[in-house]
Amino acid sequence: MAAVGMPYVTERWPGGMLTNFPTIRKAVKKMATIDKLTADGTYDNFSKREKLQISRQRAKLEKNLGSIADLTRLPAALFVVDVQKEQNAVKEAKRLSIPVFAMVDTCCDPTDID
Repeated sequence: MAAVGMPYVTERWPGGMLTNFPTIRKAVKKMATIDKLTADGTYDNFSKREKLQISRQRAKLEKNLGSIADLTRLPAALFVVDVQKEQNAVKEAKRLSIPVFAMVDTCCDPTDID
């Protein structure tokens, strides 16, 4: 997905990613700010402890939100592989009237899927 520039989530679904989108964007901007600190050399002026805290925070943000860093607006559709595992994603999309496409097995309820 990264090769074609499509946002995706493979780790745990960040709660509120769709319904609380401005807050998620702030976290992505924070990740970009950390990258900018590293690029312009400001990062080298921090103490060893501050560098460690910043690098840990950057790694956590990259793990959770790195794949959606280029997402500037709400998606037009949501594609879900495991509806049972990703119930929160489906509920958020339904709340915002975003169409949901999913692979549904016999153990899942297809009523929320478009």
